[in-house]
Amino acid sequence: MKLADFDFRIWDKGEETLTYASRDWKLGIGFSNPQQDYGESESELHAYYDGEPMCPSDCEIELWSGFYDIKGTKLYEGDIVCFKNRGKYNDDRDEVLAKHIKEKCLKKTFLAQIFFKNVGGGYCIERQTKRGHTKYFSLFDMSFYLNFRLEVVGNIHENAGLL
Repeated sequence: MKLADFDFRIWDKGEETLTYASRDWKLGIGFSNPQQDYGESESELHAYYDGEPMCPSDCEIELWSGFYDIKGTKLYEGDIVCFKNRGKYNDDRDEVLAKHIKEKCLKKTFLAQIFFKNVGGGYCIERQTKRGHTKYFSLFDMSFYLNFRLEVVGNIHENAGLL
């Protein structure tokens, strides 16, 4: 994704509203100096509209994943997405693994929340195995290699009951 394609939305916990950024919105990241604050370095992400701070501390900034669903809707962190298994495999390198994941680890159709996780380096979903273990699946792998069809059905703030 290019910087020109960068997009985000803001969940205001106090107002319980979701605001999608337009070209007039800007993001700023403020860093403290570890030498001045005795090693307790913090960074803060702020949203600005027309130069004015618009995101108080009780807001969450959710970034666009760079992916779209089947209807062309952007997929953001916190979205609840319906995954539909289409039974096809795009990854010739490891078809056996892809088949195992699709048939054994994931149901044919399921809902999951999108989030960013540094392990694996990107946007993913979390699933529980029958034995209670947590598995993470890359959104890229789910949509490209495993050929799942993705559709946004809500978000974690307004539709948490879907999960």
